[in-house]
Amino acid sequence: MKVWLPRLVARAPFTVHTKLIGAFFVIVALLIIFGIVVLQVLGGVNRRSEDVAKLRRKVAAYRQLQHNTTTQLYSITSALLSPEDRMLESALRQLHEFRYDLERLQFVTKDEEELYAKIGKEHEQLVGVITEIVELTRKREFVKARELRMSRTTPLADSLERLTNEMVNRAEAAMETKIDESNHAYVTSRWVVIGFAVGSIGLAVLLGYAVSSSLMGPVMLMDERLRQIASGDFSKSVEVPNRDELGTLADNLNRMNTELRNLYQQLEAASRHKSEFLASASHELRTPLNAIIGFSGILKKRMFGELNEKQAEYVEDIYTSGNHLLSLINDLLDLAKVESGRIELEVKQFDLPTALENSITLLKERANRHGISIDLAVDERLSSFMGDERKLKQIMLNLLSNAVKFTPDGGRITVKAGPLDGGVQISVSDTGVGIKPEDQQVIFEEFRQVGDDSHKREGTGLGLTLTKTLIELHGGRIRVESEEGKGSTFTFTLSEVPSCRES
Repeated sequence: MKVWLPRLVARAPFTVHTKLIGAFFVIVALLIIFGIVVLQVLGGVNRRSEDVAKLRRKVAAYRQLQHNTTTQLYSITSALLSPEDRMLESALRQLHEFRYDLERLQFVTKDEEELYAKIGKEHEQLVGVITEIVELTRKREFVKARELRMSRTTPLADSLERLTNEMVNRAEAAMETKIDESNHAYVTSRWVVIGFAVGSIGLAVLLGYAVSSSLMGPVMLMDERLRQIASGDFSKSVEVPNRDELGTLADNLNRMNTELRNLYQQLEAASRHKSEFLASASHELRTPLNAIIGFSGILKKRMFGELNEKQAEYVEDIYTSGNHLLSLINDLLDLAKVESGRIELEVKQFDLPTALENSITLLKERANRHGISIDLAVDERLSSFMGDERKLKQIMLNLLSNAVKFTPDGGRITVKAGPLDGGVQISVSDTGVGIKPEDQQVIFEEFRQVGDDSHKREGTGLGLTLTKTLIELHGGRIRVESEEGKGSTFTFTLSEVPSCRES
């Protein structure tokens, strides 16, 4: 049931809104039915309570009649023993009071009518006999009166008392039966209410589970699929049984996944072709470019004779432009190798402080020409490090070159290094022009340059991109902190054992 019921709800050809409204109305209907059942049960309990109350009043009235009958018969018997007219009148009056009490009874049921009639008949006979005894007593015929009392009055009085006792007993038995029936009905009603309540709650929970599972199941599947797509996995698709908006959404997600997979494959192919082209073109360009740089260097050194001022200026421009172009080509080659997977880390043990000092030494002369000082602060706990020393120097040269380029004359550059979680953290800080907040988001992208035009012309726009790629190749990360006009700090980490190695 936990599997097929949500699927059944999911396959229902209704909208999500209709399913939710339908579930709501089903729950409301269950509540209404439960309320009706409770009202009926309470009504039955109330009726049975009223019946028991009536029986209690009936038993009380019958007992009162029984008590009055016993008292009256005793008084009548005592009065008949006296010849006084006052006592005889009292006996007749009590007989009529009994009749009045009997006629006031309103609880006589059909099964008691016969007994009620017998009591009335016995009472009429007793009235006749007592009346006759009273007449005989008034005539002073005491012997006949006593004989009549002994032969007729006593049996009739006993019979009347027995009949009233029987009426009371029947009423009490009926009341006990009714009480037992009421108790049994109460227990039954209680279990009916409990059972219906449990059933209603169970149905509501089951319905809620089915509806929520039919909705949340596909949502969770699509959420997981979106996470996989975000991580670059386009190999799977989402299969949901829904025939509602969620089913449509899943179909759209699958179509999007297919389109993204095709687009990703196209982008990979384009990137691969670009990298291959850059590597090939750069390699082909380096040969004639090296010749241009070499021959311009020879001319610059006056190895074939002196140059006039204009010639020397042109040769210097050729030499400088050639080196700038060679630097750009070298960066393109390195970037193409990384992107095409043809570069690997040459991991070995080397002295980290020495490597940092050597990197600074390469830029020291250029910095000194502008009056820029470069300070190095290495934590004494750092010594040897497992990594690619040449790649580290390349990273440091890119960062230090940018720092020198963007730091005004007389500025200061500070390099700090310290251990961090099984690796090393290195920072390069300068007192240069700083980087605008909006530029900090794009400086690591290819061919992106920030700053004024004079600084842009000096770079290729690939240095930071290549730096970031080499750092990530070492299993590290790089970040920048900068405030415009106050300088910048580039901080990067390297793992002791690189997390990935390309081949």
